Amino acid sequence: MSERTQMFVRLGGLLLITLAIGTGMYFLFFRARPSVIPVAVTPPPAIGTGSLPTAGAGIPIIPGSGTTPGTGTGTLPISQIANGGKTSTFTLTTSAVRQPTVMANGSIAYYDPADGKFYSIDQNGTATALSQAKFPQASNVTFSGSGTEAAVEFPDGSNVVYNFEKSTQSTLPAHWEGFSFSQDGSQVAAKSVAVDPSARALVISSADGSSATPIAALGANQDKVGVNWSPDGSVVGFSATGPGGSAFGQNEIYMIDKNGKDAGVLIVNGSSFTAKWTPDSSHLIYSVADDSQDYRATLWYADKDGDRKGSARRQIPLQTLASKCTFSTSTVAYCAVPAVMPAGGGSAPDLITANDTLFKVDLNTMNTSVVAIPAVPTQMFNLSITPAGDALYYSDKSGRLNLLRLK
Repeated sequence: MSERTQMFVRLGGLLLITLAIGTGMYFLFFRARPSVIPVAVTPPPAIGTGSLPTAGAGIPIIPGSGTTPGTGTGTLPISQIANGGKTSTFTLTTSAVRQPTVMANGSIAYYDPADGKFYSIDQNGTATALSQAKFPQASNVTFSGSGTEAAVEFPDGSNVVYNFEKSTQSTLPAHWEGFSFSQDGSQVAAKSVAVDPSARALVISSADGSSATPIAALGANQDKVGVNWSPDGSVVGFSATGPGGSAFGQNEIYMIDKNGKDAGVLIVNGSSFTAKWTPDSSHLIYSVADDSQDYRATLWYADKDGDRKGSARRQIPLQTLASKCTFSTSTVAYCAVPAVMPAGGGSAPDLITANDTLFKVDLNTMNTSVVAIPAVPTQMFNLSITPAGDALYYSDKSGRLNLLRLK
């Protein structure tokens, strides 16, 4: 190939390269672009303002309220009749009364220290004077089981028995104390506490003070003997004069019959013994201050005949005092149980300040169940149940008489 031909070939190649570069630049920068038709896109729903959504205001559900959320009151309902929960109570007196005792007709008798008179009051709060006689400034009052008589003790040591049915009054010796009536009210037992210890004795007399008979010498042990006549009349009191202070904290309590004889022995685990008889006198509930539990009160159920081995007694699984119990039948008891039993509460009841819940005790099985929680928190004393078993009377801490309906 000549030099001239080679030159033309080189020029042709250069033109081709230039044309290719120009064409590429045209398509890249100057060619018209196709139109883009916009497509409508539905935006997602808004979920907030840039933060996670909140749960909203909560509506608490009250357990057992029986209402849908948002419609309840936030409190458990209060029952007019005891059903195991909060229960209404009814205050029957506006001031303190003493020794409330249920009568055969279902009303309750009591002594009113404000005017020195005796009254009965029914479940509707209607009070009736048992007598127009006045006994001002009485220091202690003890009713008979039927509520038809009362032994009245005065600060100066004088004592009288008043019969409300007969409107008669009898004077008893000034050195007698700790009275307890027989079930029919015809006799009274007491401790004759003379100045001379050798003349001190447990005595029984007719309710008018006649025919007094000493049945057991007291000597210097009068503070260890409690008068507590059983409904059947077979036992008139308890004596804490038996051997005590064993390594196991056991003490012996003798039961005294109406002839002053040993009617049985109770083996108790503690001190400060107090007891209540079942209506048929076959058993008793008692409480003691248990030294193994820092002298807290423990409650027991025992056979009337006692048992030196202690095999006839069973512990009731409630920490309360026997004085805070009563009976509806010989096999069913009701007890006011404090929320907290403090150390020492079994020997010093004033240490107990917690409010009470009412429990029922099946004395055959020792099973317990809550009967009522007073709607107005309170301590309960002097419990007694009407003969029909439909209501329970009690005194509050201020001494006022109250009613709680069981049926």
